[in-house]
Amino acid sequence: MRPNLLVAILLGLLSGCIGTPGMSSSDSSDPLRTFPLDTLETTTVTLGGRAIEAWLADTDEKQTEGLMFVTSEELGERGMLFVFSDERLRGFWMRNTVTSLDIAYARMDGTIVATHTMPPLTLRTFSSIEPAMFALEVRAGLLAELGVEAGDRLTIPDSVFKTRG
Repeated sequence: MRPNLLVAILLGLLSGCIGTPGMSSSDSSDPLRTFPLDTLETTTVTLGGRAIEAWLADTDEKQTEGLMFVTSEELGERGMLFVFSDERLRGFWMRNTVTSLDIAYARMDGTIVATHTMPPLTLRTFSSIEPAMFALEVRAGLLAELGVEAGDRLTIPDSVFKTRG
């Protein structure tokens, strides 16, 4: 097996938007989605000079569900901030994620280490390339609109650092 393929497979197993087929929309009346969006805690991050309201994915279970089955209409201009307990290589895929997304991986200090645009429903792994503690998912195209790239800063409220042990 080629080394790059092995790394991609391992990263895909470490983290990302994965879950159980059969989960459906984010409506809180839908018993099939474990974490309806309207039940998740939110925070406001700043990226490229814009304040973005983001749902917090601060547990393994919430991170596994991520933005699966969330439509572009439900997502709007909001995002999801994945909060991990440490910095390490991260990898996300788009299993059961029906909306194209941008992802920005950031270190603990908010420095963005990698960005990607991820098409819906792909099992391709999108790597942080460098260790990251945060991942912010937003609608596809937003990072380009804001001119955000590696080396830029994601501002995260201090309260977020207390959400994960």
